[in-house]
Amino acid sequence: MNPPLELDELPALQGRAWVLGDGVTTEQILSPAQAGSSGANVFSAVDPTLAERLAPGDFIVAGTDFGHGQHTATAARALRSTGVAAVIARSFGHEFLQAALDIGLPPLIVEETGAIKRGDRLRVDIEGHKVANLSSGDRYVIRNLYNDTLDVLRAGGRARYDALRGRAGLSAK
Repeated sequence: MNPPLELDELPALQGRAWVLGDGVTTEQILSPAQAGSSGANVFSAVDPTLAERLAPGDFIVAGTDFGHGQHTATAARALRSTGVAAVIARSFGHEFLQAALDIGLPPLIVEETGAIKRGDRLRVDIEGHKVANLSSGDRYVIRNLYNDTLDVLRAGGRARYDALRGRAGLSAK
């Protein structure tokens, strides 16, 4: 058994919720002409003004199957470039979930996303596995991100995590 890496805990995050529905595809996250990973036009197919209203530290909240489709890594990078603190959804496309983790963008699975309204103030404690809705007083459980996946986020993404493991002489999993 490998000893754990010495990584700092993730800070609690606080920001506004921007609520989307079920089945948001990577094609809906990226504008059709968006070739790079710039976040300037994210969600233009869903809400043309959302990208300009997103503030660093805000959260995208969605229903089921968020981020399925092609260009998952590009979509995750585009969201990260907007300053989105995390994506909270009932479920994710598998490739998007992996791409988000790889770049240090927390993909948080929460069953009760339907209770969160656009503009709600959220406090997200990834380490404590909870989301507090400061607007309604509700609390929700984060149902993923344990052990190595939590360490990947603590390190800031997959590349940095793998580099730290290599420097510590730990074998890759």
